[in-house]
Amino acid sequence: MDFKPNIEQQQLSDAVREFGSSLNEGMVERDRNETFSRDNWRKCAEFGILGLPVPTQYGGSGQDLTTTILAMEALGYSCRDNGLVFALNAQMWAVEHPLIRFGNDRQKSHYLPLLCNGEIIGAHAVTEPEYGSDAMSMKTRYKKDGDHYILNGSKTFITNGPEANLVLAFATLDPTLRSSGLSAFLIETGTPGMMLSRPIQKMGLRTSPMGEVVFQDCKVPIEN
Repeated sequence: MDFKPNIEQQQLSDAVREFGSSLNEGMVERDRNETFSRDNWRKCAEFGILGLPVPTQYGGSGQDLTTTILAMEALGYSCRDNGLVFALNAQMWAVEHPLIRFGNDRQKSHYLPLLCNGEIIGAHAVTEPEYGSDAMSMKTRYKKDGDHYILNGSKTFITNGPEANLVLAFATLDPTLRSSGLSAFLIETGTPGMMLSRPIQKMGLRTSPMGEVVFQDCKVPIEN
């Protein structure tokens, strides 16, 4: 397989590389203070970074996998804020892509344009304090209650969690069911019963906000 960029891909990579260098002002201070730059996040959205893999009908540019990866490689080359690049990738691949692939029309039409234009930030919540990212061992439970689901449990080291407006959370009906018991829920910030922590201190990726997400009888509409 030939991975050499074509003309259009090279032009996009060059443009992204030039754009990425404009995000470096104040980097040392942000890293020292563990500060996430929402302003730079919005700039990335305006440039089109967050919409790269998203179909055009949902506000993206509909780029293929290789083109998107080449663009993100270029961004990582020129943008010294590796925490920001990490956070962008976390939303693109772990929130937007599952929505594109598995979301229904209403979910995609409502959330994807907002994720692309930077109006909201998404977090993917699988990792738990006791079992890490072993999805088959997660303890966060859900149960159906009329036209809602009720979630209880906790997640940790969730990228974008402290800044998130939308959490794609995973829970199990019964751990003994293994993969057959797993389900995913789209939960908006402010939903009663979902709490987001302050950023967890880290040795690296200090500008990428990671935190805990706790569910205490969190009531999620069935359409989510």
